[in-house]
Amino acid sequence: MKIPRNINVQKTIDGVIDKIFLRFIPDSVRPNQVTVVRFLLIPVIYWLLASGMLILGLIVFTIAALTDGIDGAMARTRNQITDLGKVIDPIADKLLILTVLFYIGWDILLIKVFVIYIFCEILAVLVGYVFSPFLGQTIGANFFGKIKLNLQCISIGFFIVGVIISNYAMMNIAKYVLFVALFFAVVAGMETFRRKAKTFLKDRNIHVTYE
Repeated sequence: MKIPRNINVQKTIDGVIDKIFLRFIPDSVRPNQVTVVRFLLIPVIYWLLASGMLILGLIVFTIAALTDGIDGAMARTRNQITDLGKVIDPIADKLLILTVLFYIGWDILLIKVFVIYIFCEILAVLVGYVFSPFLGQTIGANFFGKIKLNLQCISIGFFIVGVIISNYAMMNIAKYVLFVALFFAVVAGMETFRRKAKTFLKDRNIHVTYE
């Protein structure tokens, strides 16, 4: 059986994270605990940014963003994937991005679109978890979703740095990157729906044929 290329890429990334970070994290630390740390950092980031401490806010944001890769790699390499983790991990990611977007400003149309989309994503995750006995097991993030999150983080980084050094060109680049991230967000949502529908039909032995 041919292994999908994105799985090989994920294993490579997990291996790098394992060698750089996970080797220093005790086995007693669980992935969900790292996710909780990300939740706790979210209000700190907003306070730092709103208080004008942009450099420190960017540093803490970077640390919080890195914990996403760490808890995911930890769960996969240590065989500690849980249904709860599949829910709280993406919610933590979305709230992290949402918090900084609120700081950037509600007056930007692209920000409004993204905020509404993120709220819909969070609702979809919660509904999927609550109704998992009927809809089937919770599905983790897909490759397009990871690209989306990375682009969002890059965009936010560009924007904050642009504000720090008063470089409007960099802030405009941040908007373009965020626009590309929106495209991958839509693709990721469609892929999640496809996988969920496929699992739902498979669990109920429903076969769909096309004329």
